[in-house]
Amino acid sequence: MSLPKSQTAVFVQEIGKPLVVGTRDVPTPKSHHILIRVQSTMLLPHDTYGRDKGLFFGDKLPYILGTNIAGTVVSVGSGVENFILGDEVFGLGSPISPAPDECGLQQYALLDADCSAKIPPGYDFDQMASIPVNATTSFVALFNEKGFGFPIPGSKKEAEWDPKSETILVIGGGSNVGKIALQFGKLIGLGKILTIASASNTSALKELGATHVIDRHQTSLEIQAQIKDIVGSEGLSKIYDCVSWEHDIALSLFSPDKPGILLGLHVVDEAKKTIAERKLNVKATMMLGISSFMQPHTKVFWDSLPSWVANGDLVIGKYKAIEGFNLSAIEEGLDLYRDGNPVTPVVVHPWGTA
Repeated sequence: MSLPKSQTAVFVQEIGKPLVVGTRDVPTPKSHHILIRVQSTMLLPHDTYGRDKGLFFGDKLPYILGTNIAGTVVSVGSGVENFILGDEVFGLGSPISPAPDECGLQQYALLDADCSAKIPPGYDFDQMASIPVNATTSFVALFNEKGFGFPIPGSKKEAEWDPKSETILVIGGGSNVGKIALQFGKLIGLGKILTIASASNTSALKELGATHVIDRHQTSLEIQAQIKDIVGSEGLSKIYDCVSWEHDIALSLFSPDKPGILLGLHVVDEAKKTIAERKLNVKATMMLGISSFMQPHTKVFWDSLPSWVANGDLVIGKYKAIEGFNLSAIEEGLDLYRDGNPVTPVVVHPWGTA
């Protein structure tokens, strides 16, 4: 297959400025990487923060958004044994590489072969482009030592462990990443999976795995009282906050005696200051949906991810498609993440007609 030398892409040229369409070279796959013809890329909150604030790549402009990527393999680098030309794949891009070769808002992109998988039968590019970043982030939160460190599904340690004795709280269970956390909790059979979310989503969230849904529209005192009724006066020891920039509510819910773990998707520096001031026995860590954060579980995760989807353990969420590089529609999709309200993510088709 003859490949073009250049391609069309959407660039962040200046932080806080509108995106622009331009051209760049089609990258050549390096060792253990594959080149794909991008069919779908889903945009997420970190893409908005990248455009608006330069998150991850502010010193490497111009750069490209989109690290949820799916497409067809058109070239294979050395050392790749699990993919061949024509395979339909999905994978995790990288917003931290020196060049934006592993980003989705372009016609051709590289993927790390170790952070990619074949699309399972019955699923399409759009569906699987919705999975990598959020699944990576919540997998790390629940199963990596950087997070809660629960035994990995199917592992020997899981067979020797009683998940029913564990309780977690997911703040923002209605978010896309929060929903995956609920499903991972259900997959391993955690005893209590609490979530703070909109009460209007109670039925859907319980179907995904939540055992208790606390209405996020209540006051802080009401939320504290309801959670105390569920877990008792001991409080919580494991909280995964998928939405908050400030963590006052989370920190008010920890046990005064037992060690606690607070995981956030935004910077936790202020939370660490509060923890120190209050002399809480809580460790706060920011979770990242990037490949280096996944180690040493990359292989087991990517070997298992297609079957988790195919078996219904991870349910594909809603999304809407954008054909081609329609900048106004792409900008609108990114803007939706600014206000903290529920968002239907957009999937961009680079080869569509805008």
